Amino acid sequence: MTSKLVLAALATLFVAAHAMQPAAAASASPSDALVAPGKWDVTRVHCSDLLNAADDDRATAAMFYYGYLAAKNGIKVIDVTKISDNLHKVMQQCEKTPKMTVPEAFRVALSPSHKK
Repeated sequence: MTSKLVLAALATLFVAAHAMQPAAAASASPSDALVAPGKWDVTRVHCSDLLNAADDDRATAAMFYYGYLAAKNGIKVIDVTKISDNLHKVMQQCEKTPKMTVPEAFRVALSPSHKK
């Protein structure tokens, strides 16, 4: 339980520290990922949606995607010492390509061939 709290705290601090102000992110238009009130197609959420989210929502969504994509790719062991750095890479990718989907930003930013 303690390690989960530490992970959540680290992710929240990281994302809040590296958050873009909504005005600096891509224009806030209705997302095509919002399929019904309160229901999102997680495969269609764009980086701009993530960047325009409130700090708490952004932190929660980033950690959701971290776990969701790890599970989807069969990853059963996560090196918690790399979460902060990996999320930083993803947020940088999102800042560069706000129209990219969040899952694609994770794939690009964390691919072994990705250069800083």
